[in-house]
Amino acid sequence: MLVFAAALALFVGFSVWFMTAMPGSRHRGSLQPLGVEDLSLLANLKAHVLAVASEEHNVGHPEALERSARYIEATLSGLGYAVTRQEFETQGVKVRNLEVRRARPGAGKPRLVVIGAHYDSAQGAVGADDNGSGVAGLLELARLLKSVQPAEGLEMRVVLYVNEELPWFGTEKMGSLVHASGLAREEREVVAMLSLETIGWYSDVPGSQRYPFPFNLLYPSAGDFIGFVANPRSRSLLHRVIGSFRRHAAFPSEGAVGLESIPGISWSDQWAYWKFGWPAVMVTDTAPFRYPYYHTLRDTPDKLDYDGLARVVKGLEGVVRELATAPK
Repeated sequence: MLVFAAALALFVGFSVWFMTAMPGSRHRGSLQPLGVEDLSLLANLKAHVLAVASEEHNVGHPEALERSARYIEATLSGLGYAVTRQEFETQGVKVRNLEVRRARPGAGKPRLVVIGAHYDSAQGAVGADDNGSGVAGLLELARLLKSVQPAEGLEMRVVLYVNEELPWFGTEKMGSLVHASGLAREEREVVAMLSLETIGWYSDVPGSQRYPFPFNLLYPSAGDFIGFVANPRSRSLLHRVIGSFRRHAAFPSEGAVGLESIPGISWSDQWAYWKFGWPAVMVTDTAPFRYPYYHTLRDTPDKLDYDGLARVVKGLEGVVRELATAPK
């Protein structure tokens, strides 16, 4: 009996370590004021959210969805990118993923670093945090990373997905699954994927953060941090990403490895890449476990914390630079 208890304690201890041990240190204490350039970033983020997510936009509201798509295309084109459309039909509505690429070819097909966010809103929701915040962050990353030259043999792709929300999540009409399936057919290798999902709401009030079991036993009760989430096969990428973020951003962060069966772990576009065995990490403010306006018509642009969003994007800029320029 004692042997069993000792073995169980070791297993529990190892499981907790495996799920929660992260490189670097979580930022604690007050945040320094944003610099002048960061204030410009903040203003851009707010403009993007207002343009993309001020009304419900999905297949049920195709004209609004088209307005969001056209704004994204115009913004990326204005930055000098050639925008590729991946078009398909959903319930008689022509929809599309939008993609831009930067590559430095080597021998053979370049390995891929994919940074993505979905731009559709849930049914009955405006979608400022979910996922106007992720779209705004991705558009600003495209601007900040315009001059980045990927390492030899690497290709960086910035992708805006349609149809992440129900009823399309997990179906052949889910935009990120359409994208990942296309890469698999082309026999491409994705070495890293980041899914930017709801990154715009933060609170330092105790009790503002909730979790599914067992994370409720292990993480803080205030929702003042950005979360990095991976499945067990993506643990190495998660460590690389959160370690880089903590070097580049003085902003609270938490990381977790969890089984895909745990509520919330697979609830975004990284799931589509996990389907093919590729390493992928979700970047999130934890959405329904924190945000009081999740999937409602009250999820409007005025609710977001643009100061926090700007700090997260600056940290992610450093992360993506390292992913795109490191030869790993």
